Amino acid sequence: MTTLAEAPSRQSKSIPSSRVGTDVLMIYPKTGIDFGSTVAPPHGMLAIAAPLLKEGYKVKLIDQRVDKNWKQHMTDALDTNPICVTIPSMIGTQLRYALDTAQFIKQYTNGKIPIIWGGPIPTIVPEQTLAHELVDIICVREADITFKEVVGALQSKQSLKGIAGCGYKDGGKLIINPERELLDVETLLPVPWELVNVEDYIHPDMYLKVNRTLDIGETSRGCPFKCGFCSSASLRLRRWRAKSVEKTLEEVTEMVRKYNLNGIWMRDDEFYVNRNRARGICEGFIRENLNIRWYTSGTRVDNFIATPDEQVAIYKQSGAYSCKFGAESGSQRILDLMKKEITPDETMQANLKAKKSGIIPVFGLMMGFPTETFDEIQQTIDMMIRLRKANAAAQFETMTIYTAIPGTPMWDLALNYGMRIPETLEGWINFVFDDYDPEGKRSPWYNAEDRNKLGNISYMSVLANSLENVLDSIQSPFKRKLAKVVYALPRAYFRWRLVNKHYSFDWDLKIVRYLREKIFYRGYFIFK
Repeated sequence: MTTLAEAPSRQSKSIPSSRVGTDVLMIYPKTGIDFGSTVAPPHGMLAIAAPLLKEGYKVKLIDQRVDKNWKQHMTDALDTNPICVTIPSMIGTQLRYALDTAQFIKQYTNGKIPIIWGGPIPTIVPEQTLAHELVDIICVREADITFKEVVGALQSKQSLKGIAGCGYKDGGKLIINPERELLDVETLLPVPWELVNVEDYIHPDMYLKVNRTLDIGETSRGCPFKCGFCSSASLRLRRWRAKSVEKTLEEVTEMVRKYNLNGIWMRDDEFYVNRNRARGICEGFIRENLNIRWYTSGTRVDNFIATPDEQVAIYKQSGAYSCKFGAESGSQRILDLMKKEITPDETMQANLKAKKSGIIPVFGLMMGFPTETFDEIQQTIDMMIRLRKANAAAQFETMTIYTAIPGTPMWDLALNYGMRIPETLEGWINFVFDDYDPEGKRSPWYNAEDRNKLGNISYMSVLANSLENVLDSIQSPFKRKLAKVVYALPRAYFRWRLVNKHYSFDWDLKIVRYLREKIFYRGYFIFK
């Protein structure tokens, strides 16, 4: 890990002998590119905070992405000698900031305050995470109850032995307890929104085109389908659990009216699994006269096709402005490889049905799977072109490069084709990134030249398609309009390159990569 600036010593400060101020300090690290609607509420931390608050603990939540004075707020909280600090992290750039923050805390407190890690990283690679010197305890999968029990044990100076879903160190030995059963989401406590400034997370939305959109979190957890690339298999064990229609309506209605929202995002992995439930929620939105636009994280094209037109009309009437479809690939062989259980023809049908219903389709596409040829990748690009020709309103997210994640169904296939597992926790920082892969760590089944082509295609898809939507989330109307004017020419140029298969050369993309790196890693040395 890169050496950090020395943290100031805390030895000269007067530390209370009993707990005052903060009991539990939660820190959400930067993710790299943090602006507009990319900044969502720290839902995982809010979820694990709720049981603590119910028990009477004083919780302080600091979000590095939105709190300009977070360093001072963090040291102030550390000076009150909290029971513990917790830091979540995803694989990728956020891990860099998480390690940076943990290093500072260790130095500042002389290692006297335990640091608990949660989120995808300890769930996916628990042993490697726990072995790191900046990690004292881990909580895996859904830690709503686990974390509360860990905090209670630390407060009473009891052993963590027997607390399901956590791991800890016993001398030099790593102890990982059995996993906890997944939770009944109907029993989850209300989100403690009072821990954050909700206005920090209300933005113009990149898809809904309204100015007060909030990511309100999940109305269900998990996804029952078999997609081989998806981390939901490892994080949620392919179990779909939904809140009742009544509870969902109560939560959504309260948020919309309390914060005067005109748009919401429900981050369910698969909202439409139960069409009767989806219909009930939409009818409730209409009945409550919420007058909002909304969308969710994922929609299967086969499910959408099978939904009666009359029910799709109810979705539309309730405010369903966009549907995000996981189209993934234009190659049937690759769709079968990933066990997606759809066809390119179904994607085309869903596109036309969305057009007929007045719902804007947003398609997610992928490439770079083991054994996938560039002819098959081109089939995906060709499908994108056909989708846009058939429906001018169709939109596209970044054409991402497949990255194998431990615990996903295709992980063993990736290993068989030469995937190298990072040897250290730091190795996961650059493991997920939509760029070329010079060392072949992520896509070793391609040679260096082809890996560079993959990176070029991914970058061009951003510049040709998805960046326009991101610009729509800029708060200032003037800056938003100016950015889109400046962007118009590059968008046309990179669309032309993508359509005409000019993705071998990258002299222009080197400039884009350089600028993105400066933005993506801006503020990395956050304690200098």
